[in-house]
Amino acid sequence: MTTDLSIYQKTLNRDPVLYVDMTEAVRRGIGTVLYASPTAALVGIASRSCPGTFDSYLMSCADMDAARLLCGLLPNEGDSLLAAHEAFYLPMLKERFGLDFFLGGASFQAAYLGGSPCPIPENTLTIRQLTVDDLPQVADNYKLEGEDYLRSLLEHGQLFGGFLNDTMVGFAGRHAEGSIGLLEIFPAYRRCGFASVLEGHMINQELALNRVPFGQVLTDNAPSLALQRALGMTLSKGTLYWLSRT
Repeated sequence: MTTDLSIYQKTLNRDPVLYVDMTEAVRRGIGTVLYASPTAALVGIASRSCPGTFDSYLMSCADMDAARLLCGLLPNEGDSLLAAHEAFYLPMLKERFGLDFFLGGASFQAAYLGGSPCPIPENTLTIRQLTVDDLPQVADNYKLEGEDYLRSLLEHGQLFGGFLNDTMVGFAGRHAEGSIGLLEIFPAYRRCGFASVLEGHMINQELALNRVPFGQVLTDNAPSLALQRALGMTLSKGTLYWLSRT
């Protein structure tokens, strides 16, 4: 066992986009390699609110023996999230930890692999960083996360709103583990191209910081998958699964 993720490189190379959340978390310094071997890897994402603990875990295993080993390293209690990058050990995770699918089920990973900025259509949208003052409007329009999580993202400058004059039409942001997401366009402003503008803005922010932009999309979310392809995102061959106790 080592804390060097490169020992797991043979598996990572089979589908680099699928595992980009793991490799990027470590490269950005927000992920700690808790275990790595030729057959398994576990990365913990540091908590912003409670130093020394982890809010989420990213795991990948080549076989059931490796999966059982990593299970012994995961916390038995708490409400942390877990991203499993293979499906074969999901029944064991659900049975041992009481986990269930978060946000519905299988997701593709998407990554922007182009070196040049993502082209954004000309429009009248102004994008600015949101603050905690915007929490009521964000929470009213985004029901997939709780207010505590959204507040934390706002406090750390991770959410950005699109505005027509002084009216917010939607927002997008960066999750705690580094993925682009939280994309929401308010109903009255949909089908105007604003989703492309907001996600394109997030992609270009990541590129400017020398990061690989990435995010996850549920496999049955056809509109979002079409958006990713239109923006030049590459989809993973395999799927990952977010699990939670809560």
